[in-house]
Amino acid sequence: MKRILLLLLVLMSCAFDAQINLNIGSTNVGSAPVSSFFSYSYVQQIYLKHEINSNAAGNITGLTFYVDPSATIADSSAWTLYLGHTPKAAFTSGTDWIPVSQLTQVFAGNVTKSNGKVEVVLATPFAYNNTDNLVIAAKENAPSIDINNFDEVFRVYPYIPNSTLYYKGDRELIDPASPPGGLRVGYKSAITIAGLTAHVTPGCPFVLYPSNNAQYIPLSPALSWQAVLGASSYKVSLGTSAGATDVINQQVVNGTTFNLSPSVILNRDTVYHLKVTAVSANGESAGCAENTFKTIPPIPANDTCAGALSVSIPYTYVQSDGMSSTNNGGFVLACANDGMNDGLWFKLIGDGSKYSIKVSPSAISFDPKIGVFTGTCGSLTCVGTRDNGGGGSSETMTLTTTAGTEYFINVGSYEDNVDMPEDAFTITINPI
Repeated sequence: MKRILLLLLVLMSCAFDAQINLNIGSTNVGSAPVSSFFSYSYVQQIYLKHEINSNAAGNITGLTFYVDPSATIADSSAWTLYLGHTPKAAFTSGTDWIPVSQLTQVFAGNVTKSNGKVEVVLATPFAYNNTDNLVIAAKENAPSIDINNFDEVFRVYPYIPNSTLYYKGDRELIDPASPPGGLRVGYKSAITIAGLTAHVTPGCPFVLYPSNNAQYIPLSPALSWQAVLGASSYKVSLGTSAGATDVINQQVVNGTTFNLSPSVILNRDTVYHLKVTAVSANGESAGCAENTFKTIPPIPANDTCAGALSVSIPYTYVQSDGMSSTNNGGFVLACANDGMNDGLWFKLIGDGSKYSIKVSPSAISFDPKIGVFTGTCGSLTCVGTRDNGGGGSSETMTLTTTAGTEYFINVGSYEDNVDMPEDAFTITINPI
């Protein structure tokens, strides 16, 4: 009888202690799980499976949120909570709400703060499948606000971009079935999830860069990943096929970044497989997925003046491999006090007509400059340049040609003395 009682006590103790804590020591504040500074709010947060790091599927029996101990939440305490599963890791836009029809309401009522905590016990536990990511959504229904030293008082911690989507306002109660467009942020609630037990070993890191299936990655990228609770170091492996480590084999890294330059230079136009695991005193994370990415294309044919593409009017060309250009010729300094990077080249035979040359960049990070020259590739003479806009802006210049004269058109980065990369763009040349 004593043994049975002891076993029951042990089982009860295990059930009571089954919980997962995620960054509960954070002192940052934000608009999650609800806003305390606006009358109404609706917030959805995504917690990744590997971040939760549960050792098995199980029933979530309660949630604990953390709040500034000096704050009051009396006017922000009418909550409706929903839980659900999702394959998404982040929200793609301000309207990318997870439909409430895919969520389960687990609580509706008033919450209270005690010792810097808001503890919510779920009358009906939520069955977490430990396969998908977990969605926690909260609607705050009280038509008033709390006045505190901080605008927002609930504890949050930084995580991957767009982990949380929220809307907050003072005009009307929010309908979770059709919420208005909200804002995305890269933080989430510090939280305790009751009913689940964490793995002894740390969870898998979420790779930030390169993202899975990314294209046009440079040849010496700086790899980065999200920090993992309890991890003392990380191991990085990189290969040219699934599971391979022919490029990097279990490299131990003490931080959350690893710069391949200058020791490792990747090949162009090649798919790579990246795996990062976390290490602690209790072991290494297991079952971590690989990220695949592809490097930049081969060097374009028109990377040099000698390889300039011939223009036939009207002309439109999409330079999709622009990011692979090199500054092989240095800086084009034919125009006095107005140089530019040696970018991508085109050539046009003049016929006495006037033409409009327009360059439209595909990426906001690319600030293009147009240069037009005559002469030969080894001895250029400046006709004119154009750089009126900033990154992501189109550039347009007018060229009046002389019949029989060969014109070289360079599309490069605007800097005249710093090697800046080009990117994809579209060039159009039309008669005026």
